[in-house]
Amino acid sequence: MKITFVLPKLDMSGGVISTIELSNILSLRGHDVNIVYPSFSLGPRLKWYNIRSIWENLKKSKKIKYKLFNRVPIKCNLVHVPTLNKRYIPNANVIIATWWETAYYINSYSITKGVKFYFVRGYEIWYGNKAMIDKTYSFPLHIITTSNYLKKLLTDQFGISVVGIVPNGVNFNLFYKNERSSKNQKFKRIGMVYRTQKWKGMRDGFEAFAFVKKKYPYIKLVLFGGPRGDDIPSDAEFHKYKQIDELRELYNSLDIFMLPSHEEEGFSNPPLEAMACGVACVLTNVGGVPDYTIPGKTALVSPPHDSKALADNLLCLLMDDERRNNIAEAGYKYIRRFSWEKSASQLETILENNLHKSKKL
Repeated sequence: MKITFVLPKLDMSGGVISTIELSNILSLRGHDVNIVYPSFSLGPRLKWYNIRSIWENLKKSKKIKYKLFNRVPIKCNLVHVPTLNKRYIPNANVIIATWWETAYYINSYSITKGVKFYFVRGYEIWYGNKAMIDKTYSFPLHIITTSNYLKKLLTDQFGISVVGIVPNGVNFNLFYKNERSSKNQKFKRIGMVYRTQKWKGMRDGFEAFAFVKKKYPYIKLVLFGGPRGDDIPSDAEFHKYKQIDELRELYNSLDIFMLPSHEEEGFSNPPLEAMACGVACVLTNVGGVPDYTIPGKTALVSPPHDSKALADNLLCLLMDDERRNNIAEAGYKYIRRFSWEKSASQLETILENNLHKSKKL
């Protein structure tokens, strides 16, 4: 197949990295895969752009491309285009929207660009434009989701027939257990990915950590992710985006990984990466978490918005080394089922089946 993925922009987000991981495997299997991204991310209502903005985005995309190469090998074709105007989009058998704005563009393209799919990785209304986002689910596009949660949401709210689920995976060549150091064992390290979006639940995570520290003072909060915000506790250890070897080492340094996200979370890959590195996880029951955990066995899972429940689960693992080690080991073994190779096979089957159906029409 000739496959085109359309990104709204090139960045370090999970959606972009997931697209690259899937595209790499499809490319290695003999498919002609292009990932198209524009110099300037035009919203569907914007009819103009200015030269300065495009120039700044060109410089920024070069830096991001360099970071991506250090984050994940790129074996597919990254195609940098001026805009997402149809004249710049290659003809293909299949074309896939990866974000609500790109769904508008793909919906307007002719069939020469490929049979149209919409890969929904989250209900993206946290950025506003709810009415425009909701409208995309009425477009005649074959919809794929990353989790059963998203499938149910789209089916219940919009009456959509989802053609398949393709969960995110783990690149086990990049994320694996290292021999743990015996240094600093007095302090247990609790890690979180730091994000500024409210629905990422940072406040809940900080409250849970503060509550636990009163009862178990020998803990250290370890954060990694975007630019450091004012809400980060002064005594927290903070790391900006890391290259892959450093990120793996950071996961391996943790005793517990915590995900405090709210319902808007579409999947969340960091818990999979943490489990692949042998770290016990305390998570909220959001996005893909129910799909890739067995609560109480491979991770401790609590409702979102409940910092007390998060704290209780943290304490449970901190007070019981054997339980923490058992959870970590069970998670490490179970997460082996979630490889990018398996996810790429699922996507390949979905695309081929629906391409075959479209040819019959």
